[in-house]
Amino acid sequence: MAGRYFYISKNCVKYFPPLSEVVLNDYVVLDLIPPNSDNVVLTKFVYHNDSHAADGTRDEFRLYLNSGNDPGRDFYKPEELVMIVKLEVGSESDSNFVYKVVHFSVNDSPGSDYQKVNAILNETDPRYKSHALVPTEAVGFLTLEKRIRIGEKVIPREIIDASLEEPIQAPVQYEDPTSITPIIRSNTFRDLVLFFYDFRCAVTNRNVFINYKDLNNLEAAHILARASGGGSNPANGLALERNLHWAFDKGFFTVTTEYAVEVHPKAMHIEYLKDKHGQTIHTPEDSRIKPNKQALEWHNKNVFGLFLRSQI
Repeated sequence: MAGRYFYISKNCVKYFPPLSEVVLNDYVVLDLIPPNSDNVVLTKFVYHNDSHAADGTRDEFRLYLNSGNDPGRDFYKPEELVMIVKLEVGSESDSNFVYKVVHFSVNDSPGSDYQKVNAILNETDPRYKSHALVPTEAVGFLTLEKRIRIGEKVIPREIIDASLEEPIQAPVQYEDPTSITPIIRSNTFRDLVLFFYDFRCAVTNRNVFINYKDLNNLEAAHILARASGGGSNPANGLALERNLHWAFDKGFFTVTTEYAVEVHPKAMHIEYLKDKHGQTIHTPEDSRIKPNKQALEWHNKNVFGLFLRSQI
């Protein structure tokens, strides 16, 4: 009923981003490349922690398969092996990880990759015979550089549906700033918002998307700020060109509950903003993803005009 997944042994869980023990069923959405494609498929990694955060018994980590990485729900068979390779990508200041799944079919021929990988498993601690965490050098015989290509990003329907169930406002969750987890959460929110806005700015409706690896000039702006409990539901986001994102966060303009741009009276002398005053923004066709009106009211009340209070 829960769907197909890889169970991740606790002796290997440090390979993945850290998840909270006190947040019920905490999760992140990873970039994962399945074995039968070069596409980067958004994939949910969950800590089912009922035994810690609620009255339950589950205490396990799962990497869920979905329609993007296991489209027929039958790709992986009993006795087959998979290896998950972690790659660091992105700029030095905004690094991220991509996980590549390498698949090995059962093959009894001596010297096959399946046999070699199986031997690595058999040499590990017998308590964890089905899992092993090894350095890249241990699998040098696989010539991984020939197996790994980073293609287009794919957002499966399961990830879309789950994102729309996220609260607009959630309890503020502390996260270690040195952890990669906050970056992954932020990148997932960005990917979903830009996808729903068809990679067009909500204010200008221009497709000015410039992308190199994880560097983008079109950004996802939180309406209800994350620092104030703003959740990662895409309805709490706007796709904005970088300059407009900065101006929105500083309160030079807001968006009304009628989806119109309202430039602050003290900023009307700025030509770049003045000509946008009163314009109706571009919104997704799906009504579930249109900017949340309660979040817009929060921005109108708490952020609009913030630049006046920030001056020295």
